[in-house]
Order: sequence, then structure tokens, then C-alpha cells
Amino acid sequence: MTQIERVTDDIYVFTSELYAQVTAGVINTRLGAIVVDTLPYPVEARKIKSFVEDQLSSRVRFVINTHYHADHVYGTAVFSGAQVISHELCRNLLATTGVESLTASKNESSDLFDVKIVLPQITFDSGQFRLRLGGKTVVIHHSPGHSKDVVNVLVEEDQVLFASDTVMPVPVFPDGDIKQLMKSLEVIRDMSSELTNLVQGHGPVILRGEVMSYVEEKIQYLTKIDKDVRGVLKRKASKNTLKKIDLESVGIDRATLGGLAEQLHFTNLETLYDRLKRYVKPYPSLRD
Repeated sequence: MTQIERVTDDIYVFTSELYAQVTAGVINTRLGAIVVDTLPYPVEARKIKSFVEDQLSSRVRFVINTHYHADHVYGTAVFSGAQVISHELCRNLLATTGVESLTASKNESSDLFDVKIVLPQITFDSGQFRLRLGGKTVVIHHSPGHSKDVVNVLVEEDQVLFASDTVMPVPVFPDGDIKQLMKSLEVIRDMSSELTNLVQGHGPVILRGEVMSYVEEKIQYLTKIDKDVRGVLKRKASKNTLKKIDLESVGIDRATLGGLAEQLHFTNLETLYDRLKRYVKPYPSLRD
């Protein structure tokens, strides 16, 4: 149900087999554990908690919500007694959109019956937040683009970065902003030579030596689709023309994320088309 990968002596990554290969992390210290995101379903979150308590003989002291999206926070209530940390924007979105979305989701899935929205007790609204626990230093940076509240989490001693949904096999921005996402990816690219591992919000862990090229590919993807969609609009072509900008043309395998790649890609294209159509001037016609 959930894959477990040990990436350093003290850091573990949990990957959901129930939804879109979403990831969560455990950073173990001599004074307790820090959990980064909590997976979509309580049954998966309970597996993380059991792992910390039974396999590591520890307890979860802190939970970091990297952003408000359901697949990253719905397991948070499982970790009662832990303090929850997020960006202030994440707390605000959980209290509004998050509560409304959960009500709708419960009507669609009985697996979410036990889910409760937990509002973070510790937030920050600018710069970065540093957490020291049991010899580990965790630095939380604002990293908007996928959504406006996203943060990434760097474990300084291990140089492992939990990039959340800033880095995904298919970058996604309909709930955010493509330009902000590019900037956030550029920040990660510029620090990539120092990283030992990069944990994506979805998909496999990226290893040292591959991080820079992998992140650069994501920047190039965003650059290409921005250019391609602008070209469609300049030609006064319909939204249906976006189908020609397929996954093959942007170098992404259809099997990525269990086949979700195509859906995510076309949602990106349609979002760009709708957002840019009021700004992009079409080429002049021969009659002008």
C-alpha cells in the first residue's frame, strides 16, 4: 500500500500506492521525529506513525504541511500530539478551501470518513523558518508556484530537500502561477549541486548527480508550453488545437504517475490558454 525508502541513516520516504505516487517523509532525530506531509488517506498516515513508533522506537514531534492540497494533508489528524508547521497561507487555505473541499470529498469516498482538517499551530509568513531538533536542522522555505502556499524542506546536515509539488514529474500550476513556479524551480536548480537527494511531491526520489538536469528539464517543460500556447493564441487557433502539444512533444512518458501525466499536462495547457488569451495579441491578418 505504501512504499518505504531509506535515503539516509535518519531520513525515510513514504510513497503512496493509492494516489498518484504522492510522497511523505520522516526525519528521525534523537529527540523525536519530524514528518513532512501525511499522504491522502488516514490508513497510510497510520502506517507512517506505526513505523516511527515501532521501527524507530521514536515519536512524531512535528508535522510539516508543505501546502494545503488534500493529498498532502489529509493524514495530519493521525499525528495527535504533534505540533503542525506550515506557511501562514497554508493555514488560511486549510481553514477555508480545505474545509469546504473535505466536506465534498467525504460524500465521494468512505475512506475519508475519519479525516479532519488540522490547522497548523506554528506558521511563518516571510523568508524562512528554522527548526532544530535532536541534532537536525530543518529549514523551511516558501516555494510558490504549484500553489501560493507551497514550502520546501531542507535537512541541512544531510542536504536532503523535500521539494513538495514544486518538483514533480509533470510540473503543475493551475492552482498557482507558472512564472512563480519557474522561479522556485530555478532556486532549487541553483542549489542542486549541494543536494544528496531531492524528494519530489510525487514520484521517485532524485539522486545526487541527477538533480540539476532533472530540475532543468522541468523548467524547460514550462518554458516550452508557455511558448507553444502563446503560438496557438497568436494564430487565433481554438483551444482544441492544444491537443497537438502532446506529451511526446514535451518529452514526457505517458506512463508517468500511473498514467496521470496526460491529464495534468492538458490541464496545464488549458489553464495557460485561458489566462493568456486576454494578453497575447494575434498575428495581424493579411487584410490588416
